[in-house]
Amino acid sequence: MSATTHAETKRNAASLAHYPSVAAVIDKLRPTLPVYALFPPAFRSAVQTFIDGFPGETMFAVKANHADPVLDHLHGAGIKHFDVASLAEVRLIRERFADAKLSFMAPVRIRGAAGEAFRTFAVRNFALDSEDELAVILSETGANNDRSIAAQLTLYVRLHVPADGALLELSSKFGASITQAAELLRLIAASGAKPGLTFHVGSQCLHPRSYQAALKRCGDAIKQSGVTLAALDVGGGFPGYYLNVTVPPLEEYFAAIKDGVAALKLPEGCAIYCEPGRALAADGLSVITQVLLRRDHTIYINDGIYGSLNEYALQNWPVRYPLRVYAESNGRIIEKKSRIASFKAFGPTCDTLDVLHYLIELPDNVAAGDWIEFQQLGAYSCALRTGFNGFYPDTFVEIRA
Repeated sequence: MSATTHAETKRNAASLAHYPSVAAVIDKLRPTLPVYALFPPAFRSAVQTFIDGFPGETMFAVKANHADPVLDHLHGAGIKHFDVASLAEVRLIRERFADAKLSFMAPVRIRGAAGEAFRTFAVRNFALDSEDELAVILSETGANNDRSIAAQLTLYVRLHVPADGALLELSSKFGASITQAAELLRLIAASGAKPGLTFHVGSQCLHPRSYQAALKRCGDAIKQSGVTLAALDVGGGFPGYYLNVTVPPLEEYFAAIKDGVAALKLPEGCAIYCEPGRALAADGLSVITQVLLRRDHTIYINDGIYGSLNEYALQNWPVRYPLRVYAESNGRIIEKKSRIASFKAFGPTCDTLDVLHYLIELPDNVAAGDWIEFQQLGAYSCALRTGFNGFYPDTFVEIRA
């Protein structure tokens, strides 16, 4: 199997066509290819929740959705700090938002990336979880030979923490033990750079207490290291509010973090950060797809797991996304409402693996030519689409009521 190359269209949110509703989009475009429908108020509301509630500064994890219009809305709503995980993301944000602050929070980077991020794009914040990566950062930035350069850097040690409260664990790939983290903090301080700590409790974390447990481990690492911490990043994991999962209000997460940070008795001036992706992006985007064919209770649609619906391929993923079905009736677009039935759904590629891994619930009279709106797909839809088999969704519109 091979992938088809593609080039994303560069666009500004302000330049997008806008419509009063999803039905109006369908009525005007009658789209045969997937369409991303953005909801600007959802982005503004999500950002304001973090600005008002999180006890520190919020950055956006670009990996969750790097689409230009999404970034525009988040930046316009007040996000001025971005968690970037590759040189491509560094370049994307720096070229789009000259005023943005960038933190390169991937603990392992492509060789040369730290140096170029430092020299060309003014990145001063990096994560790591090993002595080898610390040496790479210091060497590539020139900080190993110049303490004035080292003094510009904030280097975050990624601490391993349990992921028992998350639907997707992120602890098996990165993270130093408490003892290793303490030693790394000492080495960072000795280099002349500012020492920081970070962790990630896992994606779609369901328990605020997970942050408190992680912060307690941070306290143990700080105590063992004997250094004065300059910055603490509690990572991501803040949940989306989907169907079929019970999630506490975000205020409970903020309160747990505030209590956990207070217990650390950090020095005055220690910066506190978080890096949500899903929680800022999920509610702001729907994917409008079309039914190509129906065979009994199997349907074929024009998007799939190689496109916007990758999370439907996750094993044991309990999340369900709200769905609406639209159809043409007497020249008008209407929402179909009838008895609900379960359907197997295949994507548009010729690959048998391009199938949603669980049944979706739709009106039992859904038919070829109808459109299905997959709601709350602002996170990891655009970000994970591929050009496999020549399919690459890249049409954006806005919904402005």
